[in-house]
Amino acid sequence: MLEAEALASAKSGKLDPYHQVQTLGKLEIFDPSLSVNKNVACSYCHDPAAGYGNGAEILSVFTGGSNPGSVPITVHGAYPNRRIAKRNPQSYVYASYFPPLHYNLSQADFYGGNFWDGRATGYKLQNSAANQAQGPPLDTQEMANPDSACVVWKLSLTKYKFFFEQVFGVGSLELNWPSDVQQICSTPAGAAVLGGNPTPLQLSPADRTLANKDFDEFAQAIAAYEGSDSVSPFTSKFDYFLAGKATLTTQEMNGYDLFRGKGSCNTCHLDGRSSTLQGGSDTGQAASVQPLFTDTTYNNIGLPKNVTLPWYSEDTPDQWGFTANPLGFGFTDIGMGLFLDGYYGAPPNLSWGALLPKFDGKFQTSTARNAAMLPRPNFVKAYMHNGYLTSLKEVVHFYNTRDVYPFSVLSGNCPKGTIEKVTCWPMPEDSNNENTTIGKLGLSNEEENDIVAFLKTLVDGYKP
Repeated sequence: MLEAEALASAKSGKLDPYHQVQTLGKLEIFDPSLSVNKNVACSYCHDPAAGYGNGAEILSVFTGGSNPGSVPITVHGAYPNRRIAKRNPQSYVYASYFPPLHYNLSQADFYGGNFWDGRATGYKLQNSAANQAQGPPLDTQEMANPDSACVVWKLSLTKYKFFFEQVFGVGSLELNWPSDVQQICSTPAGAAVLGGNPTPLQLSPADRTLANKDFDEFAQAIAAYEGSDSVSPFTSKFDYFLAGKATLTTQEMNGYDLFRGKGSCNTCHLDGRSSTLQGGSDTGQAASVQPLFTDTTYNNIGLPKNVTLPWYSEDTPDQWGFTANPLGFGFTDIGMGLFLDGYYGAPPNLSWGALLPKFDGKFQTSTARNAAMLPRPNFVKAYMHNGYLTSLKEVVHFYNTRDVYPFSVLSGNCPKGTIEKVTCWPMPEDSNNENTTIGKLGLSNEEENDIVAFLKTLVDGYKP
């Protein structure tokens, strides 16, 4: 329905240039024809009703929030029966506000970038959200196109081709396609027949340059939509509270005080105010009335391994001769460490590789905005990079008691007399560089609930 609305807007001729590019991005995000088998759109992993994160409850429970990709696995007896990614899809609300990845020498820390591991650096377009938008269409586990030019070819076949060329220029999608374009663009990324070639479409240098330009513009349009008022509008109750147009309840205000004090939350999820964790008080005006509730840095919070991820079973070749995870259960997700260590290819700034030991195990600090957005009350929603936690109450309880109830076991093996995620936290998947500012906060059950109540004030769409 949302795609149909966007197409109607595109055809209306009433959109100004600002809204044209946003509407184009919306059309692209909701279009399943852009995947290798024309069956998966970006929106399938980023449900508006779930804060543009995973919106399928069954996936939160059984796959850590990871969504099945475009490519079925037809090998007899195989599990899973579709290629599926190793992580819970990260919400892209406010992602366009994250700067390109950069290393701050004075703070000795990385800031910005997109994806849990920061690999969408934005170095080329100087737009990390646009760089992120180029990832899923080519990811073997997601939309699985074998060549970025295949996305461009598919754009040239859409009902909104005219609109793309209206935004980015007449003739933008007019390339001289080879006779085997359909065959190649129907072959999933990673297929043995492609021989590891990332550009199997044989294009002239001029057409390849145009295809690259189109793919960049495709991504820039998506980033524009992600930054639009449809996705990142700053319309939560807390925003209106900052504007003096809403009042927080007693519980919400208690939660806010804990968020920036005893709970230590705003040391990473910046709210425009000072932290009172080490004493003192914060009585001044908010330093920012448009806070992102993230510092865009990377942390290892000591999250346990989610043993339910289908990713661990993708350790044998599929019918295309592709093995997604040769290590099977032996795979350890070290977050930014994978990116810096060359898992996806050499990082664009080669000097970053030397920083690997300091960032092994770290994942991006997501915004807390819309974390509490659910399709319905009591909806089970996967949180964190591996979806191990499935409610904000569990999230806050983990931050509060990780070091109170630690056990050297894997998930599913907590000792008798304990309850996993209540009085037992399995060991971290990767203990390197673990954040020690959390884990034993001393919050009561009531105080945990107060913080959750405050987090619900960060959901957009509030009507004052």
